[in-house]
Amino acid sequence: MAIPQRIAASVLAIFATLYAQAAVAQPAVMPTEKVTIEIWWHEYGPFTTYVKDRIEAYKKVRPNVTVVPTITSSADINQKTTVALATGTGPDIMDNDASFFTLYYAKGVLEPLNLDVFGAKSYPDFIARYTPGGLEAGTFDGRVYALPYQGNSMSLFINNKAFAAAGLDPKKDAPKTWNDVIALGPKLKIVQGNRTVQKAFDFPYHSQRWEVQDFQPLTEQFGGKLLSDDGKTAAINSPAAVQALALWREVTKAAGDPRTTMNTPSNPNQDFVDGRVAMYITGPWATPQMRASGVGDDFTVVGLPQVDPAKPHTMVYGWMWGVNQAKPAAQKTAAWDFIRFMLASPDEWLGKVGFVQPVKGVDQSATAKAFPYFDVHMKDVSTATWYIRSEFTNEITQAIGRAIERVVYDGADPKASLDQAQAEVEKVLKR
Repeated sequence: MAIPQRIAASVLAIFATLYAQAAVAQPAVMPTEKVTIEIWWHEYGPFTTYVKDRIEAYKKVRPNVTVVPTITSSADINQKTTVALATGTGPDIMDNDASFFTLYYAKGVLEPLNLDVFGAKSYPDFIARYTPGGLEAGTFDGRVYALPYQGNSMSLFINNKAFAAAGLDPKKDAPKTWNDVIALGPKLKIVQGNRTVQKAFDFPYHSQRWEVQDFQPLTEQFGGKLLSDDGKTAAINSPAAVQALALWREVTKAAGDPRTTMNTPSNPNQDFVDGRVAMYITGPWATPQMRASGVGDDFTVVGLPQVDPAKPHTMVYGWMWGVNQAKPAAQKTAAWDFIRFMLASPDEWLGKVGFVQPVKGVDQSATAKAFPYFDVHMKDVSTATWYIRSEFTNEITQAIGRAIERVVYDGADPKASLDQAQAEVEKVLKR
């Protein structure tokens, strides 16, 4: 199935009535017997705290439903889930990056959304509650199979104190291009002896999935595309991708030091939070973490750096929940009801976790209007392409990540390294 990649500029269309309808929809049918459902989700501090609180609230609404959580690293959750589903087991509710649901659909493990639970007359009726393109990653052949609880831009966060210490203004001197990032390197990078104690900027070397989150828009800024819309053809070693990796190398040399990172898949913003990097690309969900840490409100968010600001290309990715088709009917109904309950307050998700649900009208809530730099994040969304989605997303991201790391860590030639990745991915796509 071809999956449109471009997100319409009207992604933030305002339909407050439909937004309210989505929030108050009540299920028409629910099992009355005791039911136990299991949900797996990826670890992220504010997210985990919020979901646990909502589980306790759900117990009061559905005392006959027991929700059993399992929390794991975002780096491990796809493999853990895929292995379990292949054996006919796994959780009732699966949590993963939107890019992996194409694989789940192809394997036939997803249960279609229960329209009665959500009070919807049809799938088009339900889809109309979301922003244009908001449900693309979870919709197959006209039916919805997974719902996003976040859709993230990737914007540039700036540590105001680091800029001030270098005699820079975080707004006036914020980089608009990658060449600007390189130029800021000597001003913001602090080296003591052989040790970098503050990076001006660095790419996310803690995770190959995160590496592709930065590499994909950089390739597109040079006019390329890593994967065709139908997911069948890769162009990982295209001239645009080679230019992107060469620039990546130059940015790292001037501004970063991947050897010093303390980031992990569960804490991908740790270097920024601890003051080890002055600029970092991350999503709006990082904001509550920043404000609760030593950073406080002393940060600025600007748009993703560009090769050509007149032709901006950014990226968006999301995480979703789907229901396991192999489970008994009562558990599947309860699972969809729990998801409905969890997603009923998009403004609360934004305020407590920083996750933006792509629901119509969410941008008009008081929470959104008070959220720091919400307009910057949404501007980046308006020029974004969805993170690559394929049955083989895991293999593709690993191959690209290894190519990047060969260049950065081993000094490999960008073209040769991407040629190797292209060959690896072509073998996978021919399966």
